[in-house]
Amino acid sequence: MAQSLSSALPKPTSILTSTHSPLCALLFVTLLLTLGLFTLHHRPIPNQTSPNALRFRHLFLSSANNDTLSSDLRALTLHPHLAGTPPAAQTAAYVQSHFQTLGLDTRTNVYNALLSYPVHSSLSAHFSNGTAADILLDESGAGGKNVVRPYHAYAPSGAAYGRAVFVNYGREEDYRALAARGVSVAGCVAVARRGTSLSRNSVVEGAAEKGAAAVLLYTESEEGFGRGVERGTVMRGLGDPLSPGWAGVEGGERLELEDSDVVRRFPKIPSMPISADAAEGILRSLEGARVPVMSGGIPSRPRLGGLVLALLCSTSLIRLKESADPPTHPSQVGGGSNRSTSFGIHSSVRWADL
Repeated sequence: MAQSLSSALPKPTSILTSTHSPLCALLFVTLLLTLGLFTLHHRPIPNQTSPNALRFRHLFLSSANNDTLSSDLRALTLHPHLAGTPPAAQTAAYVQSHFQTLGLDTRTNVYNALLSYPVHSSLSAHFSNGTAADILLDESGAGGKNVVRPYHAYAPSGAAYGRAVFVNYGREEDYRALAARGVSVAGCVAVARRGTSLSRNSVVEGAAEKGAAAVLLYTESEEGFGRGVERGTVMRGLGDPLSPGWAGVEGGERLELEDSDVVRRFPKIPSMPISADAAEGILRSLEGARVPVMSGGIPSRPRLGGLVLALLCSTSLIRLKESADPPTHPSQVGGGSNRSTSFGIHSSVRWADL
């Protein structure tokens, strides 16, 4: 039987008629759409600078030099300006005046915040022979009523009397190393050094979980600068605890101090910062076995404990808008509204051993 003409002709091999044609066509269309979207959203950016950017660049280059930078830095660091105090308002006024002289539209924004201030603190060592000695908490040679006494912001007020135990950085591995030697920090005053892996809050809360009564935290420093004390917060997280994540403006939403979300941000045990020199004196006075080898390179391994410390610290929490004479806290200086700030500054200067 003769074959028909259609059966005798070779079958086409086009991709559109193959058994995989639907999938291939879909991939092809998807590729075209992707290329089209990429072309629309990635057009070449013209090599030009906005007039505002050029203006700010000109202002910066024409108004700043080594002398002005030195003068401004000196003016901003000459005195401590703890948030919510008159020196803080004076610092904001200084920056505002400087911006205005440059022709910038400048204004201050006032926020209501829950701030923590030191009231009283003391620390004394009680030795096994019955003698006692007070431990200096302020920086020697940095006297003056304007100097902020060392304290941990948002640390609870309290007193502790217990054996001192060196806990290195206060990490879990450090407590495991102590436990391997049969050392417990329950009821003790933990002496920890500042590291980079844990925040102050984590160190204090970690010690509280182990049963410590209080924490002394020191920062190691270079030779000759061991008298300085590092202030800082031990609160968990950042910002105003009563308005977390939003601005504490007048009439805005605010949490109550007793709110569980607020309470859990504060440590449960008192803590204080001390200088490296004070910590060295405490560690040298410890008795008993040497601490186990811990990571971090301890120059001289102190002993585990034996020295009893008596600690007393008192802090106050002040809601600025509820105080009788609220210390205004202009925490932001800049131009424009809260949605379109053109130029702004946030200053945070640490008072050290100068």
